Amino acid sequence: MHRSRQPAVWLALLCSAAATALIPHAAAAQSLLDGYWNPLFDEDVNERIPGPDQGDYAGLPVTLAAVSVAHTWDPERLTLPELQCRPHPSIYGFRGVGNLRIWEDRDPYTNIQTQIETWIMWQSQHRHIWMVPHPHPPPWAPESWQGFSTGRWVGNVLEVHTDMVKAAWTRRNGLPTDDKATMDERFFRYGDILTDIMMISDPQYLSEPLVKSNEFFRQADGAMQPYPCNQVDEVPRAEGIVPMHLPGPDAMMDEYAVRNGVPIQATVGGAQTQLPEYQDAMLKMPPNPPLSQIEKAEQKIINNEEQ
Repeated sequence: MHRSRQPAVWLALLCSAAATALIPHAAAAQSLLDGYWNPLFDEDVNERIPGPDQGDYAGLPVTLAAVSVAHTWDPERLTLPELQCRPHPSIYGFRGVGNLRIWEDRDPYTNIQTQIETWIMWQSQHRHIWMVPHPHPPPWAPESWQGFSTGRWVGNVLEVHTDMVKAAWTRRNGLPTDDKATMDERFFRYGDILTDIMMISDPQYLSEPLVKSNEFFRQADGAMQPYPCNQVDEVPRAEGIVPMHLPGPDAMMDEYAVRNGVPIQATVGGAQTQLPEYQDAMLKMPPNPPLSQIEKAEQKIINNEEQ
């Protein structure tokens, strides 16, 4: 009798294996990203914390249209009450400051990973990365700061594509992004180190994809406090005044180049400035004007703005 039951047992096992094969097995290869992560600034602390100088666009594949927009930027604009609580867009948020929390959601019946959520403390940046088919917003839907993200696992690497992001910025010195910009990311985890490779494409303001990397260190006993933001009048101004510069040549934008001994033409950026051989082209560029001339022109601009 015992032998007669064996075929039935084997049949049940085969049916169970066949049913299991129909369920996605990506979870077996996924590298768990859950936890609290602190940003590391070993490579680019000056750009990500105090922020880049005005007029410094070297090494970035920006278009002349992007530079024209960036030349209107004034850091004092961030003191306007309506901009004080503005979050970073998802195409920049991982380069900003603030702890990061990542967690996953799973279907309670199939255990399939449905989405990965991220939360950056500064300005409570909450992002959803859909890991299963999810309706894409229609073309007429409004963009958002975090956009619409879909992801998939390739081995232990998380690939994410993001679109539908508000027009925003790629650098905190006025370099803009269009609302047609998209971002592709790769997340790698090696022990307690998480690396995020960002590739931003923008047909309006980038001549080729802009690639940046960010790293985080896992905080074993992590915690995250709320981040309330209240608007205040930091600088008294007449109603309707918005700090800005007129587009075009501006001594304010040339100061970085003159102080650091970089040809002004090189700081305008462009894909060619990313290449090592561009150093040879810099040797043929005209010398910069003296710093005293730049400072005099800056003071004239300031006097005109105060009148």
